[in-house]
Amino acid sequence: MLKQVQQDRIFDLFEKKKIFKLVLGLGNRSCEEIYELSRIYAAAGCDMFDVNASESAIEALKRALKETGREDALICISIGLEGDIHTKKAVVNEKKCCGCAKCAKKCPRDAIFIENGKAHVLAERCIGCGKCKCSAISYVSEESSLPEAVRLAKKYNADCVELHVSTKKSPKSAIEFILKNLDCPLSLCLDRRFYSNEKLAKLIKKVKKLKGDSNFIIQADGVPMSGGDDSLNSTLQAVAMAHLVQDFGTYILLSGGTNSKTAKLANDCGLRFNGVGVGSYARKIVKNLPFDEAVRAAKELVSSVF
Repeated sequence: MLKQVQQDRIFDLFEKKKIFKLVLGLGNRSCEEIYELSRIYAAAGCDMFDVNASESAIEALKRALKETGREDALICISIGLEGDIHTKKAVVNEKKCCGCAKCAKKCPRDAIFIENGKAHVLAERCIGCGKCKCSAISYVSEESSLPEAVRLAKKYNADCVELHVSTKKSPKSAIEFILKNLDCPLSLCLDRRFYSNEKLAKLIKKVKKLKGDSNFIIQADGVPMSGGDDSLNSTLQAVAMAHLVQDFGTYILLSGGTNSKTAKLANDCGLRFNGVGVGSYARKIVKNLPFDEAVRAAKELVSSVF
């Protein structure tokens, strides 16, 4: 019964309209930022919030939703597999660091600072976007704990869980674990890093066979964490990914480089999709704005998916 109620709630909304999802960031552990962004976008009418599988992050989101009277909003808990780009964190080799601060200037997250002539990374803010790449910086993968993510999804009655599966290793065992241990709907975040057209088709068909239906979500991730501007070029790959997966009968959310032009481009291309998830661009347009101004900017972005 619980499984059907949860699936009816999210899929009924998907059938009624195209939704806006705020991507708070799988690697984002800054609870203060999660709270502030959630408060802004909740007030702006955001339909779904995507948060990492940590209790402190989920609590920050829940607090923002309660304070804005938006406890009706959908909650998606994101889970990262080892090797997926969303699980990476920057690490500085101090022996190689010259303290030039170029990495700090390039970081869109203010996650790098210079102290005593060396760069340092605030791990809770780093999302592994790779913009700081240099000879002194490498990246480590932080795989989510599946049992802990499942526990949190049950505790907070998550509306869906999203598994980031763009890795060299097969995600089959992780998908089977989630399907076996959770009642809420499944979302798979897929990009082209390790998936050819044939491999995408094979994975989606495999999940359909495991579930016995196509009632799950594909997050068509164009270029992960690339949404720095509001251009068509930025969102082109997300629309192209949706084009590749639209014939499999699943629900589809566009992400990865998404912005205010994503839904219009997808509609102009005649694509079947159920909503748009925005992360980098959504954070950028409200950064350092007073709350009321931030909400106005967020409302314009949220309304762009309709």
